Amino acid sequence: MENPITIFTLPDELIFIVLKYNDIRDAINFSATCRHFHDLVKSNQSFWAYKFKRELPCVFEVADQYGSGIWLNELKTFLLQKQSIYKELLELSPRHYWKVGQFSLKDVVHFFKVSSTNNLGYYYTISILHNIIRTGYKNMVQYDTAKPYTLTEMHYAKCVLSHIIHCYLTVKWIKSQMIQETPPEIVLNFIVQWIDNENFHFFDDVENKLQIWADKVKVYLKNTHQDELTGSTDDEYTPAQIFSAVSTVLFNQNRMTMTTSANLDTLDVVKVLNNKVGNQIAVYAIYQAIASRCGAECELIVFVNHLFLEWRCYDNPRQPTIYKIQILTGELEANHRCPYVSSRFKYSADALLHSLHACFVKSLGPMQNWASANAADLLGFLGGTYTTPSAYDIFYQFFSGDIDLISLNSTLDIKNLSERELAIILSLVHVKIRMNRPLGKFQNKAVKISEAKQHDATVQYAVGMVCSHKDLEYLCIIHGWELSCNAEWRTRLTNDGQTTGFEQPYYNVVANDQTERYVAQENLVPVNRPNRLLHLEDLISKEFSHFDGFCYVMNEEKKKEYPEEGPIIEEHRKRCMTIENY
Repeated sequence: MENPITIFTLPDELIFIVLKYNDIRDAINFSATCRHFHDLVKSNQSFWAYKFKRELPCVFEVADQYGSGIWLNELKTFLLQKQSIYKELLELSPRHYWKVGQFSLKDVVHFFKVSSTNNLGYYYTISILHNIIRTGYKNMVQYDTAKPYTLTEMHYAKCVLSHIIHCYLTVKWIKSQMIQETPPEIVLNFIVQWIDNENFHFFDDVENKLQIWADKVKVYLKNTHQDELTGSTDDEYTPAQIFSAVSTVLFNQNRMTMTTSANLDTLDVVKVLNNKVGNQIAVYAIYQAIASRCGAECELIVFVNHLFLEWRCYDNPRQPTIYKIQILTGELEANHRCPYVSSRFKYSADALLHSLHACFVKSLGPMQNWASANAADLLGFLGGTYTTPSAYDIFYQFFSGDIDLISLNSTLDIKNLSERELAIILSLVHVKIRMNRPLGKFQNKAVKISEAKQHDATVQYAVGMVCSHKDLEYLCIIHGWELSCNAEWRTRLTNDGQTTGFEQPYYNVVANDQTERYVAQENLVPVNRPNRLLHLEDLISKEFSHFDGFCYVMNEEKKKEYPEEGPIIEEHRKRCMTIENY
């Protein structure tokens, strides 16, 4: 009698083919069925590397480079960290919605601890939070959202990201400045990283992109001066030849253009070189970086509303000749300095950072979003000598104490942080700092659940509805109401032109221009076919979960404050559907 065919008689290759198309948890559960399959599945690192790459392609490359190489353990570490982050994130709204005061570093201590468990923990935490935000944006296009992909969880994910990334950048910047002046291209990448928390901006990407362009310049130099060369080294080109070649490659061959606008596209070195459009400061910094990689050192000198590239000729070491580079042509002209200016002013990374910040804020204008909030945190970071307080303005003082950053034998790579580096970053959680975040100012009211708003027949509109002002014609989102004008506002408002006066419902609204207004009911009309007001969502995200195609849906905490809005919303929704059908 032939032996019966069982799963134990199947070739290992066939078992792994089946497992490749199963969920990770199914594969782990299968390995727990018996000792044989446990040893078989656990020991196959190529299988787990395949599963890791398939399930987590966004972090696989970094895990492959800096991870332990034991892929099953690496996968478990990531999934456990993700589970812990999701659980804590879901608890932030119930914990902080009713709280007076701004969201601080101490409120995210759990995330710092989770990030400090291993060398990839920081990178994993940021990747997990990024995924929550990006998935949330994607789902909301279809009006489909579920925790943790709501506006509220995205709000807290951005809060956590801001603190996580800013603390890392704080240590990196101060350590770098203790050793030498940070190069302009790194300063550019630093400010983009600080402001744009929702994306990675690795310096490796900047370095690789600049080297590609430096290689283009070297090819141009070789082709142009081939008859003049006696060897093949870069040292045989004069600085004048290099500056001319950089100008030709950048502006003549590739049509690089400069703009006064300073945003996350025109300050990002990689995007500037891809799009061929950059802020003037960014283009000057790129020019300097490429020239330096080709063998011609020059300095970027930045003043308020003025900058230039300077090259010093040391043919006479005792009295070097100073030249200003015309970057459009590469020509050198003698730099005749004002006699009242110091004979030796030079490049300053701090001055460049302040200039970039000023340009960004000016270009952003009055817009309030996470970029403006992060920019506000940066102001005052350099020692806290400025009038607007920063969340991180005391960190320079903190690091001037007993913490020795210079001895850190690394460049603080966010993808691979040592145990000591993680401990130093974690220590920032316990520093007493001042907070001045502009976001969330509409929500910190400390309303008690017992004070839930009770409707009466006079209230016509509901929290979350999109309305329009009858006379001023601005769109707005209702985020609160009162049965009559409160005493504080009566001294600030006039009831001229109102038929009902102050004894009517008044609504707290976020207007289309991002201002908070207090409007009488008779001045509002509902919008029949409302659209998402994307530029207002950062301001209301602490209170609402998503836009459902007609109105913004309150989160659980907001519903406890306004429990009776549902019938009013449905009444208006049916009316609008009737109008559309008619």
